[in-house]
Amino acid sequence: MKLCKHLFTVFTVTGLSLTLGACREMPSHPVSGTGNTPPPHQTTSTEDAQFVKKLSELQARHPQQEAQAAIARGERYFLCNAGRSRSVPGLTAEVYAKASQHCTTQCLDGVTDALYGEHHAKYLSAALAYSAQWNQVMISACD
Repeated sequence: MKLCKHLFTVFTVTGLSLTLGACREMPSHPVSGTGNTPPPHQTTSTEDAQFVKKLSELQARHPQQEAQAAIARGERYFLCNAGRSRSVPGLTAEVYAKASQHCTTQCLDGVTDALYGEHHAKYLSAALAYSAQWNQVMISACD
């Protein structure tokens, strides 16, 4: 009888612990229309909208001239394309592997593996082209 009571207590405490642990792990989701948290699509639209200006600014820049100016200042780094694994546009993997021993790698602002919308996609495409041109100039200083 004592064994049964003991087992019952152990199972009850274990079950209660698991239940409370599950409650603690559950994310809280605000109910739509309450609080100040906008629905996810509005946040994405807001994030995407900021890339209209960033795209315009990036398209006005000159990657080859800027890379040459950076080299003249003693700054040597490659520009990356963020994703699940960083890649360096404009360079083969073998060339980058050798040159990365001499130069670091950075990503342009806004280059992420998350996609916020149509404007962000256009910005990422322009950033990829910009980075490829930058890297093709920078390789001469990092080789």
